[in-house]
Amino acid sequence: MHILGNAKGRVILPTLEVVTFKEDKLRHAFHNPKYAEMAALAAELNAQMVLTYLAAATADAMLGNITATGLFMSIHSASPGDTGANELVGGTAYTGTRPAITWATSANGVVVSSDTQTFAMLVTEAGGIPYFGIWTADTAGTYLTGGATSGLSGSIPSGANVTFTSSITLTVSG
Repeated sequence: MHILGNAKGRVILPTLEVVTFKEDKLRHAFHNPKYAEMAALAAELNAQMVLTYLAAATADAMLGNITATGLFMSIHSASPGDTGANELVGGTAYTGTRPAITWATSANGVVVSSDTQTFAMLVTEAGGIPYFGIWTADTAGTYLTGGATSGLSGSIPSGANVTFTSSITLTVSG
C-alpha cells in the first residue's frame, strides 16, 4: 500500500507507525522515485491525498497486521480529538487498564471485534461516557482513533460495570 500526497493530519501505516503530514510539507520519504514524483505533483496541485490501488488481499493483510499486535479500548469524558484527550484513566476512574479488543478474521478490507470490553467504575461519572478511543497499548501507547458512544449519556455510578457489547468495525477505504 502506498499513501501519497499532501495529506493533512495523521495516517496509520500497516506497521502501526503514525505518520504526520503537515500542510505544505510532504514528510514521508518515498523509496520509489515514481511515487515521490506523484506525491510532488499532488502537492503542487494542492491535492489532499492520493491513494494507489489497494487490493482486498492487501487490505486484509494490513488489517491483520494492525489487529494482531493488539488494540485496546479507552473511555473518555469528552471528545478525544486527535490525541486521545479527556481519557478516563484506569486505576483512577475504573479498575485495571484499557481492555484488549479481540478481532475476527478480516475479509474484504473489514474486520470486526469479537468480544466485549468492561470497565468497573471506581468513581461516579456524572456526565456519562460519551466517547471511546482505540490505542496501541493498555497504558501509554499511541492513540489511533475514537468516536461517540451511544446509551452512555446519563450519570454512571461508582461500582457500576460498563460493558461495550457492540462490535467495533475497522474498514480500509480509499
